[in-house]
Amino acid sequence: MYMFTKDPRAEAAMPAMAAIGRLSRRSFLQAAAAAGALTVMGRAAAAPPAMKFVGASEAAVLQRLMEVTLPLSGSDLLPLSQVAVLPTLDGALLATMPPHILAGLKGGIGYWNDGPRAQFNRPFVDLNDEEAVRFCDAWANGSEVPQRALSVGLKKLIALAYFANPPTWAPLGYDGPNTRKRNIPSLGNAALPRS
Repeated sequence: MYMFTKDPRAEAAMPAMAAIGRLSRRSFLQAAAAAGALTVMGRAAAAPPAMKFVGASEAAVLQRLMEVTLPLSGSDLLPLSQVAVLPTLDGALLATMPPHILAGLKGGIGYWNDGPRAQFNRPFVDLNDEEAVRFCDAWANGSEVPQRALSVGLKKLIALAYFANPPTWAPLGYDGPNTRKRNIPSLGNAALPRS
């Protein structure tokens, strides 16, 4: 059992977690379009694009979180090595965040990484799979709002970034947005027609 200690990064991350909670299906599809562009760019350059918003330490935390939370093992889903999750997160999702929200998210990622030190005497990135899963479950089901919010928010970001990549859709039986296949023009946020 570990004790919750107040960390200013936890409270600072709350607006970022609220913003992540508001990410919508529209955000997902916008990220998918951006991910498609990133994939094309990545192929053309034969190297992943440089990340602008995710630093090396944050990338390590997010990579470790991906490895223990995405349900890829034993499934038809594409392995992480075939999906540009971090570039999608960086170039499509985080690029749209206002600077103060992005700063809060970065603080929250650092707080998440330091979270297991009280129980395991190591940061999140150094936990083995079983320890990392126990830590994720503890914070997801804990009584502290910042910890639960970070757990939900970071997992949502990772899932959005993974499934925003169109190659991940086929194993799910999803063949893409119906409006694009049928060449239905976008009406934006126009109100639905009434009879």
